[in-house]
Amino acid sequence: MRSLASGSSSLTTFVQVAPRLLSLVGRMRPTWHVSSLAAVTPDFLRANGVAGVIWDVDGTLTGDRRTAFVPESEAPFRTLLAAGDLRHVVLSNASEERFRQLGEMLPTVPILRGYALRGSLLFRKLYQGVDSWSPEELAGRLAEGAHVVRKPSADLVGYALCELGCNRSQAVMIGDQYLTDVAGASLGGVRSIKLPTLAPETFRRSVRLSQVLEGLLYSLAHGGGGSGSR
Repeated sequence: MRSLASGSSSLTTFVQVAPRLLSLVGRMRPTWHVSSLAAVTPDFLRANGVAGVIWDVDGTLTGDRRTAFVPESEAPFRTLLAAGDLRHVVLSNASEERFRQLGEMLPTVPILRGYALRGSLLFRKLYQGVDSWSPEELAGRLAEGAHVVRKPSADLVGYALCELGCNRSQAVMIGDQYLTDVAGASLGGVRSIKLPTLAPETFRRSVRLSQVLEGLLYSLAHGGGGSGSR
């Protein structure tokens, strides 16, 4: 049960997604394919009515579980953060350790995650060094069987929208994965921007395999390239 609770296992994502895989394949087409984050400027987002950005981190801004930004992502990301009319959140289904790392790396961006517990959904936020759950609350809920809700999830997107304070038409999700990020955005009714995976050599073999498989699924279902390429 450790991997379910911690959110650390890529196998857990597959287990949760497998029963829905066929229905998700049709949701894997992003609104925009971009060649790099540098193409996603504040002006581009404003021109498309975007006020809130939902971020993936690993593969989008950093390598796998890395604490340093990939150089090509850092400057564009900082530019977007500095735009006063744009709001940002990160959706995390990573391990507890990684969740806390993200809070240290991005103290001015709310880091969000969800848990399922006996048919209920519980939400947790780490922001400016403050965790919305105390250590006692976390331990107690995990002991009761709470487990991390993994992307793709409409519920996680809904939580992100509440934190952003914007509606679905004003939000976009930025990530490197068709299945978790793009399909997750589609499930939640928001647009998506698909980036190439950064530092792919840093990813675990199981993650690289899942990336290859989802790329094949995308090609079979949607063909090469993508709509709105930049």
